[in-house]
Amino acid sequence: MTSQPFISSAFTRTILSHARQSGLCQDQLLERAGICLSLLDGQDLHVPAHLVERLWSECERAGAGVSFGCDLVNGMATTTLRGLNILLDSAATLRASLTCFTDFLPQVTNYVMAELEEGDGQARLHLRSVDRQPHFFGLDAATLTLVRNIARRLGRAPAEVFVAVQLTPQQAAGQWLRSAGVEVLSGSHPCLSLPAASLDEPLLGANGFLHQSMLRHWQTAAVQNTRSDSLEMARHWLTAGDQPIERIAERLGYRQPSNFIRAFRKQFGITPKQFRLGL
Repeated sequence: MTSQPFISSAFTRTILSHARQSGLCQDQLLERAGICLSLLDGQDLHVPAHLVERLWSECERAGAGVSFGCDLVNGMATTTLRGLNILLDSAATLRASLTCFTDFLPQVTNYVMAELEEGDGQARLHLRSVDRQPHFFGLDAATLTLVRNIARRLGRAPAEVFVAVQLTPQQAAGQWLRSAGVEVLSGSHPCLSLPAASLDEPLLGANGFLHQSMLRHWQTAAVQNTRSDSLEMARHWLTAGDQPIERIAERLGYRQPSNFIRAFRKQFGITPKQFRLGL
């Protein structure tokens, strides 16, 4: 079964919190985006990416300024990234940190793929969409969060770390980057360029014991998340439509509806029918 593009519920809640602080109406945004509150109940739930894209668009439609995504960076805390920052901060080197980022980003979202490329004395961190081009609000938030955090981990200013940062033409992050002394290029996707030698520099927060502990946690979570992905999607289908439970079980790859019902009850404590009825 191919996993549907998703974005974590924690990040989705961060968007909504930022929208409220910007004077936008959360209930109206959720209704217009078609996002059910049940998708936001926990830290680790998966919100279909197309709904989050619609949420970005509704924020823009409701009056959010072009710097909305840039301003969201301050809200990208440990809870938003599901503890990923702790893992990245505690790595021994920048290379180890970025390797963890590219390996475990799919647990936070599989809508954007991160790839680290080396060549010609430079290292380039690419952020490419696996589907259509994401809204520029989201790209701005992701790009500036990476720039600030990578520089912070090395204990240097962004201009001392990055050779250049490539943005899409729609992005608004260029103003912040230029003000920080970073050269801005234009391209098809965000890309952070820095000297390849920087990859082997030690991080200020390196902590071998903490890093190994967090690494085991994320590796275990990767296995568990694979098993629960389909059940989280089932919650959305049960809430958003009137598909028969048998049809949902079939779409998720279960040969017998009873197997799906047992797995759902084990994961959430109630049967699919009880969940649909709100019991």
